[in-house]
Amino acid sequence: MSLAVLAVTVVLHEPGLGLTCLYSVPTLFGAYWFGWAGGVATGVAGAGLFLIGSEIETRPLEGAAALVRLVTFCLVGFVVARLLDQRTKLTATVRETEVELSQLRGMQDALTPPAASQRPSLSLASSFEPAQDGVAGDFFIVAEGPADATIVVVGDVVGKGLEAARRASFVRTALATFAPFTDNPCRLLEMANTSLIERAGVSEVFVTAACVAYRPSDRCLAWASAGHPLPVRLDDGTPLNGVRPGLPLGIDLDVHCAIAEERFAAGAGVVLFTDGLSEARAKAGERAQSAAELFGDDRIRAAVEGLRGAEPSRVVEELTREARRFSGGALSDDLCIVALRAAA
Repeated sequence: MSLAVLAVTVVLHEPGLGLTCLYSVPTLFGAYWFGWAGGVATGVAGAGLFLIGSEIETRPLEGAAALVRLVTFCLVGFVVARLLDQRTKLTATVRETEVELSQLRGMQDALTPPAASQRPSLSLASSFEPAQDGVAGDFFIVAEGPADATIVVVGDVVGKGLEAARRASFVRTALATFAPFTDNPCRLLEMANTSLIERAGVSEVFVTAACVAYRPSDRCLAWASAGHPLPVRLDDGTPLNGVRPGLPLGIDLDVHCAIAEERFAAGAGVVLFTDGLSEARAKAGERAQSAAELFGDDRIRAAVEGLRGAEPSRVVEELTREARRFSGGALSDDLCIVALRAAA
C-alpha cells in the first residue's frame, strides 16, 4: 500500500519521473516471470513506450536523455532477473541438499542398526560412530544362515556421500538375501560381488568386506575377506590367520577369495571392524608424533588384550572410546565394530 501511495505522489508532483517509475513496473514483472532475457526485452519495450510518451509531451526528451532511460530500464530488468535467478538456484540447491541428507539418514539407519541381532549360542555387540564430516559407506549385518548358522559381515565403501551409501545399501541387501542359502563366507562374498557388478558394472567405487560364519552344530568358525582387515581374536587381539584377503567387491568378476576355518571353542570370540578404527587419525599436538599418525593394529591388539575375558559389549565400547579419545573426538571416517563370543 505504501508503495502505491508513493507511486501516485511521484506521478502527481514529478510527472516525468513518475512516468519513468510506472514504465519500470513491467520491466520488474518481466524479469520475475521470464528471467534476465525477459527483463531486458521488457526494459527495451518500456523504454520505447516512454520515448513515444515523451514525444507527445510539450518538451520531448533529447537523444542523450532517451539513451539514459533505455539503459536504466534494461539495467533494472537485468539486475532484478539475475537476483531472482540466484535466489531460485539457491532454493533448489537447498532443497536438493535436504532431500539428499534425508536419504543419507535413512540409508545410514539401515546400514548400521542400533544393535546387532542376537543369535543362538552367541553373545553379540556392535557399535557405530559417524565421521565428523560427510557420510561414508560403513555397514554391518548379522543374519541367519542355513542350519541355524550365524553370518556376520562388516564392510566399507570407498568414498563418502550418497553414492557410497547407495552402494553400501545394495551390497548389504544382497548379503542379507543370500545369507540364508550358504554358510560359506567366500561363496557369500562372491555372490554379492556378482550382483553388484551386474547392477552397476565394474567401478572404482569398490566395497571391502570381512565375513565370518559360525555353525553351532559343530562349533566351526569360517572366515574370508574381500580386501578388508581380517577380524581379530577377542581375548588377545591377534588377527585370524590362514587366509589371504581377496579383491574388494565391484572391481572384478572374480574376487579370488580364500576361506579358512577352525573349531570355535566355548568362550572364544572375534572382533570385526572397519578401517575407521585402525586408521583413526591422532589429534595433532597431543600424544601424536604427527597429524598423520594412525590408531593402528598395535593399539587395537593392546586394547583388546587388556580386556581379556570381557563381554563383547564392553570390548566394543572400550575400542570405540579409545579411538574417539585418540582422534580428539573428531573421527575422519565412520567407525563400525562388531564383536561376538561363543556361549559355553
